[in-house]
Amino acid sequence: MAFFSMIKVLLLCTTSLSLLLTTPASGKGSNYLLSGESLQAGEALVDGDDKFIMQHDCDLVFYNSGVKNWSSGTGGVDFGCYVTLMEHGNLMIFNFKGIVWNRGPNGPMGKYILILQRDHNVFVYGPSFWSPIKSYESNDVVISAALNGTTGVSGEEQNNVKEMVKIMEVIGDE
Repeated sequence: MAFFSMIKVLLLCTTSLSLLLTTPASGKGSNYLLSGESLQAGEALVDGDDKFIMQHDCDLVFYNSGVKNWSSGTGGVDFGCYVTLMEHGNLMIFNFKGIVWNRGPNGPMGKYILILQRDHNVFVYGPSFWSPIKSYESNDVVISAALNGTTGVSGEEQNNVKEMVKIMEVIGDE
C-alpha cells in the first residue's frame, strides 16, 4: 500500500515540475508586464507586428512592423541590461552597475501593468497612468472589472484595449 502511495506522490511531483518548466514566465512572449517583473536582454513583449524589446545593447525599443518608432536612447551604454516595471509605476533599466534609465510618474506604490496595446501604443496602468512612448500621463484613470469578466478603462483618454490579461491580479483587494 505504501509503495503505491509513494508512486502517486512521485507522479504528482513529476507532473507539477513538468508544468512549471513548460509554462512561460509572465511578460515574456506576451503583451504585458506586471509590476516587479522584468524583461532581460533579448526578451520582448509582442502583439501582432508590434514589439517592445530590451535589446542586448541596453536599448529599450518599440517596433511596429519592423520599424523603430521609439527608443530609450540607451543603446551602446553597456551590456547585461534588463528593464523592470517598478511598484511605483516607473519603468527602469538596470545593469550590473545600477540604474541606466528611469522614466515614469514616480506614482504611489501599488500594482501596475504595462501593456503593449493593439492600437500600437504602450501604456502603464495602475494608481498612475502614463506611456513610455508618448508624452501623456494622468492620475485620473480607473480600471474596473465587469460582471462578464471583461474590463474597462476610463479617464481622460479611453483606449482600444480589448483584452487585459491578469487584470484582477493587478487590481487586487486593496
